Amino acid sequence: MQNLKLKNQINQDLKNAMKAKNELELSVLRMLNSVIMNEAVAKKKKEQGLNDEEIIQVISRQIKQRKDSITQYKKGKRDDLAEQEEKELKILEKY
Repeated sequence: MQNLKLKNQINQDLKNAMKAKNELELSVLRMLNSVIMNEAVAKKKKEQGLNDEEIIQVISRQIKQRKDSITQYKKGKRDDLAEQEEKELKILEKY
């Protein structure tokens, strides 16, 4: 059995966000779970799932995406969208 501490932590935080009715965190963690599952399917690891190192790579890509989006939104004077991306970024950076 491989080390799945990070996946378990994400799932636990997802449950806590549901109980707390934290819509933003719930949305970000659901998206993260979806991206992790898609990556597992792409790597033909659907049954055993990704290990922590692979999950960290997925999260890093999501963080980079958010940073790129923030830059683009600020250039386009869309501070409202940039602020939303920054909130999502803070949640992702916890992992």
